[in-house]
Amino acid sequence: METTKKLAEFITATGFADLPPETIREAKLCFLDWLAVTLAGAHDPVTDSVFDVIRLVGGKPQATVLGRNTRTSVLNATLLNGMASHALDFDDTSVEFLGHPSVTLFPCLLALAEWKRKNGRDFLGAFVIGYEAGCRVALGATAIHYLAGWHGTSTIGHFSSAAGAAKLLNLTADQLVHALGTAGTQAAGLKVVFGTSCKPFHAGKAGFNGLLSVLLAQRGFTSADNILEAPNGFWNVFAADRQVDQALVDWGDTWHILKNNYKFHASCHGTHAPIEAVLALKRDHPLDPVEIRQVDIIVSAPMLEVAGKEKPARGLEGKFSIPYSVANALLSGDTGIAAFTDERVQDAETVALRDKVRVIAGDQVDLFEADVTIHAGGKIYRRKYNMLTQQPAPEEKRELIHTKFRSLAGLSLGKKRSEEVIERADNLEDEGDMAAVVRLLQP
Repeated sequence: METTKKLAEFITATGFADLPPETIREAKLCFLDWLAVTLAGAHDPVTDSVFDVIRLVGGKPQATVLGRNTRTSVLNATLLNGMASHALDFDDTSVEFLGHPSVTLFPCLLALAEWKRKNGRDFLGAFVIGYEAGCRVALGATAIHYLAGWHGTSTIGHFSSAAGAAKLLNLTADQLVHALGTAGTQAAGLKVVFGTSCKPFHAGKAGFNGLLSVLLAQRGFTSADNILEAPNGFWNVFAADRQVDQALVDWGDTWHILKNNYKFHASCHGTHAPIEAVLALKRDHPLDPVEIRQVDIIVSAPMLEVAGKEKPARGLEGKFSIPYSVANALLSGDTGIAAFTDERVQDAETVALRDKVRVIAGDQVDLFEADVTIHAGGKIYRRKYNMLTQQPAPEEKRELIHTKFRSLAGLSLGKKRSEEVIERADNLEDEGDMAAVVRLLQP
């Protein structure tokens, strides 16, 4: 079928002028959202060990490590910025991508754009096309790939970052075929490491390996020319229920970035529908946490698998715990980064309420839906919430992301600089040199 070659041809033949304006608008929101979580996660302890290793081994000062006031090689900057942006688990997601797209793409694209002095138009175009390429690989793999235990952010992210970086560097279709092959043979990442340093490491390595694959292909490095569809290729090895014929359907007519999902709680997306449901109940009813006797929650089996930790001991584990996330939302209403510290997760009052939360999987709810029932004060309160169908309207979404940026990035940039970055991001296609934008992002 030569799907890999066709994908490479689509990527290299698609230019900025071929992209609908709404995809560029969405890409700019993705960028601002990514900057917010990257600057906030820059000094998360999960990145410290990798930062120490990079300082130890060194690297040419080609690109900036955001929030750290240092420059290193383009590959090392990609690794660190990718880790930082996924450290808080506050970054955007895509069902079609089977994970988190922006943290696999923007780290390598921004490092490249700063190094090679690329403009905003090319930068945004590479992001949209890389995003779409990743979704196409994921569509061929189907959700079974994720359910089998693979972390799609990492595995699919190798392909998206390679596609985006190749587009930004203007590789030929033949070069891109080999870059995809080299990226695909490095693709890995297991969900068993969720709640540890390795989950954000996956995002950083996806960008690092994708970019490395592109730089190698640009210099004549070869790989298989059928990495996706070969008998021992990615889809056949990694996806038991693959649907290869769906991968490239409607390329150029359907743009999956338009279904991108943003996070407004600093935890695994599997916790968000339960959080939204209990917050809605709190708004509508005079719920006193002291009177809560029991909380019953029904979610889909995949969400229970990734976010069902019953007794998290650390802040990082709390991000993957529906019981903790719900208890915290009921008690404090604060679901931002301050909610997922070791101290908050171990708080005695929160633990007592957490232990009253019972979560089960059920077929009666959709993938990102939760059915919550609270027994309190002799009454029963019930609410369902679906993260995919109850999204904010476009203008509300834009304002929420601006607010999120001010909250997370304002701590390091200050108010005046934050507002300037928001304005520049809103008009990013007019930037002549992305290195100028990077200079604004230093504390």
